[in-house]
Amino acid sequence: MEKRKVLVVEDDSLLRSLISEVLSGSGFSVSSAANAVEARNLISTFDPDIALLDIELGAGPSGLDLGEFIKSQAPHIAIIFLTHLPDPRFAGVDSVSIPKKSAYIRKELISKPGLLLEIVESVLRDETGKNMRHDLDPQRPFAALSKSQIAVLRSVALGLSNYEIASQRDTTVRAVENLIRRTLSAAGIEGDSTVNTRTAAARAYIEAAGFPVGNE
Repeated sequence: MEKRKVLVVEDDSLLRSLISEVLSGSGFSVSSAANAVEARNLISTFDPDIALLDIELGAGPSGLDLGEFIKSQAPHIAIIFLTHLPDPRFAGVDSVSIPKKSAYIRKELISKPGLLLEIVESVLRDETGKNMRHDLDPQRPFAALSKSQIAVLRSVALGLSNYEIASQRDTTVRAVENLIRRTLSAAGIEGDSTVNTRTAAARAYIEAAGFPVGNE
């Protein structure tokens, strides 16, 4: 019986190796790539049954971009987005950008290798219920915030000043101040005697989605 094929796309070399080892040790034929460009070159030659895609892949196309490419060029390939981001808004897009019947799994919720294998098998069987869409979990971090509010929190976590954020968003400093104020209130973020509110906001973002890298 021919082995089922899995394409692993992850820019973290250690994590890429660990995931590949778990899958190959369970009988899958595995090929891996560090970025979307490498992955696109592999898709036609390797022809995987399923692709595990990190969303943040460094410079160049994201895992979401790669997912769109796969669904347009090779729709038979099943997709699992495996990411630290609570939902796609942290990458600047909405959950509607996730292809139908794909899974969206937060890495920190995969506590055991066996759970990852269960998810892979379920997606291959075309069984992607709500438990396979962590981006739709109402208890996920910052679920109540808008995409714009998440974007401004990201800018704060990057250490940008209100002036820099205003320039980036092509708006006024006053508008940014108001947006940040509403965002902190909606997120329930408050400072204290040892940490100012802006630092608390940066910490909250990093705890939810990891350190942001560069500007969008």
